[in-house]
Formats: sequence, structure tokens, C-alpha cells
Amino acid sequence: MCRFSEPNRQKLGNAVLYIAKHAKYPYKTEILKLLYLVEERMVQQHHVPFLGIPYSVWRLGPVSVDVFEELSDGPVLLSEFIALEFNGQGIKVTPKKDFCDDEFSLNELKVMDNILEKYGSMNSEQLIDETHKEGSLWRQTAQEHNLLEDFENRRANSSTIVIDMGRNLCPDDREFYNEILENRQIANALRQ
Repeated sequence: MCRFSEPNRQKLGNAVLYIAKHAKYPYKTEILKLLYLVEERMVQQHHVPFLGIPYSVWRLGPVSVDVFEELSDGPVLLSEFIALEFNGQGIKVTPKKDFCDDEFSLNELKVMDNILEKYGSMNSEQLIDETHKEGSLWRQTAQEHNLLEDFENRRANSSTIVIDMGRNLCPDDREFYNEILENRQIANALRQ
């Protein structure tokens, strides 16, 4: 379980509703993958976490367990931001209010827009393929922990292994990222 300070909960809620408003397919899997891609890109480009929430290695790609539960069981943390509609195509995420950018930097907004421009028209299968690409953080982590064969043979659907978003950064950038991430986690724990 990830603990969310009120500012981080607001940021998560607004990020999810922004993605839901702008993605061609505003469904659970697409939202999960696009949110992950925003986090990954923020770390790669700016060496800081976007939300700093953990993403586990699951068979269908990286998943934030807390967000997965919010988009599966009905929102609790995000109830003021989104509603879920169960239809024949999956779980559709519908924004309940207007996007508020108070918690976002200009770089974060730019990264969200860039990710949505590049990947926002992809369906779940295309996004899963994108996160599974050779050299991706998901694939590197799955290989390192010998999960690929179990996933491919459907002997496992999920794992508790968390993707290290800063693993491919140079040592100084990685140290900076880890320091910022730790500070955010402490702030979240203290702002309960």
C-alpha cells in the first residue's frame, strides 16, 4: 500500500482524470499504462518522480497496485475525480470534474501531453506491447527476476517485484532521483 499525502492524492486524481479525458480509450488498462509511461518519461528526462508510486512487474506490464485497485473495485481515493462504468469493452474511466493543474510543474504537464500525443490513441494491447519492448524497464526487471517464462506460460499473473525507475540513470542522476523519491515518500507518510 502506498500512502498518499493530500497534495499527492490530488495530483494522482487529476493525472488520472486528465489521461481519461485525452486518451482515445479511457479504460482501466490504458489509464494504468499511460500513467506508468508518464512516470517513466519524467524520470528519464528530468530525473525526478512524477508521482513516485511503486509499479510492480505483472504479466501484462507494469502496474501500480493502488491505482489498479482504485480502477477495479471502485474509486475510494479518487472518488471525487472519476467514476467507473463497466461495459462490454472493460472498465471505462469517466472524469467527474475539471482538471486542476495546481499540483503540476510545467515539465510535468509537458510530459503528460507528450505521452498522450505519442501513446494516447493506442489500445490496451498496443500499450502492453510498448511496455514489454526489448530494453524496457519492465522487461529488464522481469528478466532479472526470472519472471518472463512464468508469465509467458501463464504460471504467474503478477509479482511483488517493484520496477526501479532510476535503474538506467547515470550514478549522479540516480542518486538525485533516489533522494527526491525518498523525500516524497517521507512527506507522504508525515502528511497523513
